[in-house]
Amino acid sequence: MVVLKALATAAAIACAAYAGYVAATWLRYGRAKRRRRAGGDSSLDRFMPAYDVYERHQIAIAAPPEVTFAAVKQMELQGSPIVRAIFKARELLMRAKTDTTALPRGFFAQVKAIGWGSLAERPEREVAMGAVTKPWEPNPVFRALPPDAFATFAEPEHVKIAWAVSVTPTPDGGSMFQIETRAVAIGPAARKKFRVYWSFLSPGIILIRAVMVRALKTAAERLWRIEGDDILADPRAQLTHAAVIDAPPADVWPWLLQMGCQRAGWYSWDILDNAGVRSADRIIPALQHLAVGDVLPARPVGGEGFKVLRIVPERALVLSGVSPEWAGSWAFVLEPLGPNKTRLVTRYRAAYPPNPRMSILLPVLAAVHAFMERKQLRTIKHHAEQRAFS
Repeated sequence: MVVLKALATAAAIACAAYAGYVAATWLRYGRAKRRRRAGGDSSLDRFMPAYDVYERHQIAIAAPPEVTFAAVKQMELQGSPIVRAIFKARELLMRAKTDTTALPRGFFAQVKAIGWGSLAERPEREVAMGAVTKPWEPNPVFRALPPDAFATFAEPEHVKIAWAVSVTPTPDGGSMFQIETRAVAIGPAARKKFRVYWSFLSPGIILIRAVMVRALKTAAERLWRIEGDDILADPRAQLTHAAVIDAPPADVWPWLLQMGCQRAGWYSWDILDNAGVRSADRIIPALQHLAVGDVLPARPVGGEGFKVLRIVPERALVLSGVSPEWAGSWAFVLEPLGPNKTRLVTRYRAAYPPNPRMSILLPVLAAVHAFMERKQLRTIKHHAEQRAFS
């Protein structure tokens, strides 16, 4: 009985929240405010300067721009189970016929196959697509138009939709991915229908975009290969972080060589991973000699730790993972960005047999690892920059 009441309460809250969203979206319709866009003006300004609906999602990705754009091209429209579920839910809600048409491989090829047309392109940086349609129909047909015809299209009872994906370089050597969507209904009848459609169904559309950007980040960072990736052929998990340090690799490398409990510490939250002993804030000459097979202790006592798997002086230090439940590698890679600038990239990869326990445990471990490693990178950056300018 208690469980049923809890479920009923949760359902009531969900319904109230959805009703509130629908009401707010209805009132905001036609008052879209464009937020500042990374990388300058959008190519969509030429084709749709005014619009009823505007959505933008963006995410920072550690991978270089060319790798991120390659990952965009490899995406699949329904590659995520969440996206497939949303499409299926719309199909059932709208009583649409199931589309069994086989699509080609690759994101841009797939969207063109279902009717979208190319509006503008900056090679390896941005692609803008557009179509006219009647989205409120159970099985809407997307019709592509030449760019100039799309810009001037004004046939009533239609909605013009344009979207652009872009990848811009970031100062830290990574990239920013962004997807921007605009839509405008033509004529009072189309505006009325589209307002209802958008108010009720936009949560699924927005969720698709959000899932897409998260999936792209994962795909791009997997596609981007760095030193040590060859140690595990097929990892099930990968976590990548990076920091730009205003110092040459030679000034960063010594801080990596002396890492480890019972050594200089891990430069993270010492109360959590170094028994409260403060990590070193100086270079310790006695700890500058590291060889393959050495172990960097993971705990303040005992011999368990991260085994050194590979050393490329002033370039890469690759360690083994520490866990009886999975095989892992932990790489620290230095990428020169100029005479006095270095990008420090860290990557942890893990291979393990799939099981429910790991499915629950992994997100928690990933969050803890990210929390600790970001602090580690900040500390190394601070120490290396102080040394470089002292």
